[in-house]
Amino acid sequence: MLPWLHAYSLPGLSVALRRLRVRRKRGRLRMHSPDLAYATKLAWLRRVRARAAQEPTVRLLYGDEFSLYRQPTLGAVYAARGAEPTARLSLRANTRQRYCGALDSTSGQVVWTTAAKLGVVGLRRFLQAVRLAYPTQELFLAWDNWPIHQHPDVLAEATKQRIQLLWLPTYAPWTNLIEKLWRWLKEQLLRHHRLADAWDELRDQVARFLDQFAHGSSNLLRYVGALPD
Repeated sequence: MLPWLHAYSLPGLSVALRRLRVRRKRGRLRMHSPDLAYATKLAWLRRVRARAAQEPTVRLLYGDEFSLYRQPTLGAVYAARGAEPTARLSLRANTRQRYCGALDSTSGQVVWTTAAKLGVVGLRRFLQAVRLAYPTQELFLAWDNWPIHQHPDVLAEATKQRIQLLWLPTYAPWTNLIEKLWRWLKEQLLRHHRLADAWDELRDQVARFLDQFAHGSSNLLRYVGALPD
């Protein structure tokens, strides 16, 4: 407590804080990347992204994985006053489906694959799908430091598909544009969803959501922060 505040009543303290433009605010979690090469890696990304913006034959993709679960997630939703919104859970096992995605930093195009489990085989198939979507372009894929990304067979597949990997800073998900695509998906479809007992339909809805970006989207680029408002 500051000594000069001791003589203030609670109303007086409130007035003083308002004058100082200090107010109670909800805190948020914060983490600083410990990567010593943080600035260097981001500088590489900026250079490649600038090339992709100027040269149609160059593409920078941001890649990541996402897990879909049968059970709905909780969050703020609209409800009638006095009513408590609830999310109905299934009595079935909380089945999981895994997705690999790549977001084009220039066009907003999304390439994705899915499987019940991800591993070396799944990541190799994902890299093949990325190359199939861009048969002639010079490709760069920005990936995080999940150890399996650096498995020898995955690295060999990237070389075979002529995909140059750029490693994002460690523990820095805010540097990966596609993270916001997953957030959008969760907000649009998964928060308080009612399909816990309709697993196939839930997966179909996720597929339709991702497929809307199959040919690019300026709205998606704006949402992830790749375009100005």
